[in-house]
Amino acid sequence: MRIAFTDKALSALKPKADRYEMQDTYCLGLAVRVTPEGRKTFNVKYRYGLAQKRMSLGVYPRMSLADARVKAMEVMRHVDEGTDPAKRRQQTDLRVDAVVAEFITRYAKPRNRKWMESERILLREFVAVFGKKDIREVTRQDVIEIMDGAIERGAHYQANRILSNVRKLYNWTIERGIVERSPVVGLKAPTKEVARERMLDDIEIKAVLRACLNDTYPFRQFVPLLLATGQRRGEMANMRWSELDLAKKTWRIPSERSKNGKAHVVPLSAYALDLIAEVPRFLDCDYVFTTTRRSPVSGFSKALRRLWLATGSDDWRYHDLRRTAASGMASLEVDPHVIEKILNHMTGKIAGIARVYNVYNYLKEAREALECWGTVLGDMARGEGS
Repeated sequence: MRIAFTDKALSALKPKADRYEMQDTYCLGLAVRVTPEGRKTFNVKYRYGLAQKRMSLGVYPRMSLADARVKAMEVMRHVDEGTDPAKRRQQTDLRVDAVVAEFITRYAKPRNRKWMESERILLREFVAVFGKKDIREVTRQDVIEIMDGAIERGAHYQANRILSNVRKLYNWTIERGIVERSPVVGLKAPTKEVARERMLDDIEIKAVLRACLNDTYPFRQFVPLLLATGQRRGEMANMRWSELDLAKKTWRIPSERSKNGKAHVVPLSAYALDLIAEVPRFLDCDYVFTTTRRSPVSGFSKALRRLWLATGSDDWRYHDLRRTAASGMASLEVDPHVIEKILNHMTGKIAGIARVYNVYNYLKEAREALECWGTVLGDMARGEGS
């Protein structure tokens, strides 16, 4: 049956006991299928040679009517040029590696500040296994197997990250009309995540600082700076010289790299400035921590294992240093809202409506707190203190 497609008309299509299809009177070949569950999928029908063919375009309303018409016209243009659009898509678009690359470029980069982590997980865990396979042929069991592999090597939370990123990938491919269904629908995260509460005590802090003194750039300075500033590993790894104002003793983390999307000014204590002064500065390179001079530092896992061996403890992570810094400042009787400001949190006393009206930045209090905490760390690094 043919109707004039409009958003009102498409919204009015109700599910029936059996799947049915409506065709657009305005765009040749464009149709929408309605399933008994109410799913509405755009497709385009065309004739190539003697064969009548159909190509899925996307799910309404995630794909707009206007976009569906544009895609349908593009399909018909390829037919007019003597090319089978289905074969063209299979040759160029439907390999896992090609689809993932397009997903990162078109979806992850513009929307997610942590897109590089998504790219790393998909390339390492998904593309490495299924790179040349048609993405429509990846099964539920295939995904379960790569998650099971992560669990078997002890990376329990990584298995959750694999599922999360694969789910986002397939949701995007359905929206784009690349596939019609996701193999991970209804699949639950394999590992229950529990918020970590691990903090290093004074003896462990001393051991870490001593191990760093015996290490080399960049982790010799990188790890103590995590403790000295309380900032996140990714923010520290991407620190630029252009963000540092050594005269004003500050480090400005831009909004595009801050987890909450807010620019953040971190006061630098004398202890932190001494660490930065040790860092070599490379010509035509803005990264403070780098081994390539073209990209930020990497190799975190290898460095962490090295520190575990040197300290005799292997149950702490980089993020635990941030929690340790917050706890250390609390033990110095720093007000909680000042600690939250240092951590760039949007909770507690300065959250919600209070954050809207309270525009005071607590920079003076944050500087005093970090200076006191830096003095404690300096004493520990010299083997002094509690």
